[in-house]
Amino acid sequence: WITHSVPDYNTLMADVQAFVDAPAERDVPVEEVFSESRWQELKALMAAEGWDVDGTEARWHEDFRSRKIISGFLKDRSIGEKRLASMPDRVTNTIHTRGGSVSCRPTVINCYEGDLGSGDKWWVEWKQFMFATQLATGDGDSKTRPAAMLKPIKRAKYPAVSAEEEAMSLPLQTLSQAIFDAILV
Repeated sequence: WITHSVPDYNTLMADVQAFVDAPAERDVPVEEVFSESRWQELKALMAAEGWDVDGTEARWHEDFRSRKIISGFLKDRSIGEKRLASMPDRVTNTIHTRGGSVSCRPTVINCYEGDLGSGDKWWVEWKQFMFATQLATGDGDSKTRPAAMLKPIKRAKYPAVSAEEEAMSLPLQTLSQAIFDAILV
């Protein structure tokens, strides 16, 4: 993090680092910050994109939901090696739009200006941004939604990704990004 002239900021950053280093009883299962009902909503949104969500649903139920948020998710090297959270973050964190503006994904790791005061407020904003917000990003009059900007994660470039994960990489990375952001809120 950066050092800031406001002591409260520096205290906040030190407290976050202490939490990540030693979460103890606060290292709760993912499903405590990203609930089954949120998964169901996300699954419906991803299915509406035309994505096959069956494999990702199995991964949610058999793996992700029971992982601990810090030791099992944020610190899991394989999530990083597979780019499951970093790839969608790279694409949707801060999107430069036509005319020189930016649009930020609702997350605490960018300059998002909306209300992230609770998980419920964040979730409403996050779904809207990813699946409904139309952004003018290129030349001409075309617009696109952040979810439509995501690209498959290719095994040829990221060998840690299995063939199965490559096939379901759009919904898998979207779920991973949602979990990542939910943990931080």
